[in-house]
Amino acid sequence: MKKILVCVYALSALLLASCLPKGVQVPQSPLLSTLERKSGLISYIGSDGNMYVSDQAGGHLKKLTEDAVIPQSQSDPLLYYQYPTWSRDGSQLAFIGLKSDGTQTESTMMVANLDDDSVNQIYKSKSEHPIYLNWSPDNANLSFISTTISRQNMILQSVPAAGGERTILDTGSPYYWSWAPDGRVMIVHAGGATSSAPEHLAFLSVDASSETVTEHGLESTLASFQAPAWSPDGSRIAWARVSEEKNEIIVTDAAGENPQTLGTFAKKTAFAWSSDGTRLAYINSEQPPDAGTIGPMHVVDLETSEEIVKEENVVAFFWSPSGEELAYFILLQAQADGNSSGDSAQAGPQYVLNLQVLDVTTGESRELFTYRPTQQFLSILPYFDQYHQSATIWSPDNNNLVLSFLGQSGPGIAVVAASGKLEPRLLAQGYLAFWSWE
Repeated sequence: MKKILVCVYALSALLLASCLPKGVQVPQSPLLSTLERKSGLISYIGSDGNMYVSDQAGGHLKKLTEDAVIPQSQSDPLLYYQYPTWSRDGSQLAFIGLKSDGTQTESTMMVANLDDDSVNQIYKSKSEHPIYLNWSPDNANLSFISTTISRQNMILQSVPAAGGERTILDTGSPYYWSWAPDGRVMIVHAGGATSSAPEHLAFLSVDASSETVTEHGLESTLASFQAPAWSPDGSRIAWARVSEEKNEIIVTDAAGENPQTLGTFAKKTAFAWSSDGTRLAYINSEQPPDAGTIGPMHVVDLETSEEIVKEENVVAFFWSPSGEELAYFILLQAQADGNSSGDSAQAGPQYVLNLQVLDVTTGESRELFTYRPTQQFLSILPYFDQYHQSATIWSPDNNNLVLSFLGQSGPGIAVVAASGKLEPRLLAQGYLAFWSWE
């Protein structure tokens, strides 16, 4: 009888939420997280610096590391974990460990296999420190960029997920890339003002049997953008060029030819494909290139050329797995009230994010959550176009998002219903979280 009452209560809450007026949210019952259908897994960095995995209700919790050390002063040793990155099949999680004794820093790359609960070290270095990970489409290798001690250049490398010798693929700074879906080639955008190598856009092919790297450059005057993007079906590539004194976002075929102009932008842009490859979203930034990519968001249908424009200060976005919705973040300056999270004495402006979800069929948006992000999440937003290709905040069933926020009691991980009808639900205390693809 008790179980029946619990189910009735949860069902009533769901029905109530579905009937609410626009903009109204109801508190989530603790029972709802237990009864709702689970989708995928969430990886997160806990407040203790260790790496965790759980489902969206906090169940099936796995603590992948136990040795993190949070320093109390600058002279104390530290060990913490960062950059959780899921394999496409959701069976493996890669992440980085950073250890320092005050005089020397050491980085390690770990891969957790969720099928057999193993955690293995596959890379270790005291001179090269990984700062971004991206799985190959076949889930067999990890490509990553690392900085050198001088920080004047970046190295693109690849290492087998099962462990083995690394392969150095390329260098340049800054460095961005996109895998072709078949995993045989990537398109890279590297070099520029901060590097001794000139800025270039090129195809990079790796022969696994001989470890031979072949580069084929694309001739074009590049506009200000970061990560090129291969379409999900592998037939098209998006990048940006200068043509007739205009900054253009173009889509070419898989060989980099037959360009089609999708839109223009003022100073800088960042873009990403919908999962079904029918739409491309981009930001038209009017800020100087070194000020980030902030501005109106455009969503273009490649088949009909129809366009949706959101005129807010959009700083980042993530497509839903279905390609039917787009979660986007508007950057707002917070009003200093001295009570938000105990660090009001910090110098400089404080920011909040307003999360909204766009229905690309109707063109209507709904507001979900306005909050202070953790520094770890805020730091990835300027590079969301690259992270969009390796990480997601969406649940595989399109129903929820996972966010990293600062609250009264410190950093937290929240599960937010994409419907906008339910208040966010606290999952755990932590700094940064991503959902698995499956």
